[in-house]
Amino acid sequence: MPSSIYPLSLPTPFPVGPVNVYLLREDPVTLVDAGPDTPEAWEALERGLRACGCRWQDIRYVVVTHPHVDHHGMLRRVVERSGAEVLAHPEAEDRIVRPLEAARQAEEYFDHLLAAAGVPADLRQAVKEHQQVIQSFVREVDALRLFSEGDEAVLGGRRWRVIDTPGHSSGHIALFDEDSGELIAGDHLLPHISSNALLEPPRMPGGERPRSLLIYIESLRRVAGMPVSRVYPGHGNPFEGAAQLVQERMKKYEERSGQLYRWLQERPMTVFELVRRLFPNLPGNQLFLGVSEVIGHLDLLESRGQVSVEEKSGMWYYRPHSPIAAG
Repeated sequence: MPSSIYPLSLPTPFPVGPVNVYLLREDPVTLVDAGPDTPEAWEALERGLRACGCRWQDIRYVVVTHPHVDHHGMLRRVVERSGAEVLAHPEAEDRIVRPLEAARQAEEYFDHLLAAAGVPADLRQAVKEHQQVIQSFVREVDALRLFSEGDEAVLGGRRWRVIDTPGHSSGHIALFDEDSGELIAGDHLLPHISSNALLEPPRMPGGERPRSLLIYIESLRRVAGMPVSRVYPGHGNPFEGAAQLVQERMKKYEERSGQLYRWLQERPMTVFELVRRLFPNLPGNQLFLGVSEVIGHLDLLESRGQVSVEEKSGMWYYRPHSPIAAG
């Protein structure tokens, strides 16, 4: 039976390359994700819809897998043209309805976090400016309908179950068709690269920041235990073998955490020192990704009691606490 899921590849201005949006062509016609707000992405989307014989007015729903601008930046234009209703997770709402305000609120938090991580002031400013550039590719929407874990929705002629898959982003969802085993996964599981478990500010001011990698690992394990036959990712080609890919990702996490632990046995280090050692040629516009990566693995080691952190002169210094446990 041919799939009724039509991948549409849209260009992005980001290093990750093109993003996939998915057209569910049966009634009610649904678009999953919307791409960044650029003329090139808009033209590619219009071209893709025409090739599928889909008119704008046919689209009833737009599902947002997660609130990153390459996936929802063009949402407002799509809604204005189609009149579609937007569906998204409650934890994604602020970043979709008020993306610029949400980004401004996060900016001060991340500046303090990067300072504690040992990132010099000039590079912190570069990170701030890069984040502001990213926000130029998104426009806010007026309203959306919330759905999350346990909800079901008929989209594109099929019944889909909403699966909460946080980690790469809070408010990340996947759509699972239990009859076919097909999973529209957003950036939860990508075939060619490992999704970065990005740092995020606390959900409540003054609260604990989410341990993104720990959250992401739990989400990966959950999907690995599901009867997934085929994955439709946010980037790259659809693929099979989700459980095997999760195993490969877990192995790489163990290898990277082990490497960081061995370096810390030499002497206490800041996050930034570890970033520079792990990614010696990392360009400035990807520094935030590198910091997210290292802090995620340090969180993993700390959760196992293998490292501890001490603050000196406003910076965090990590040191080994015990030998690495097997597994």
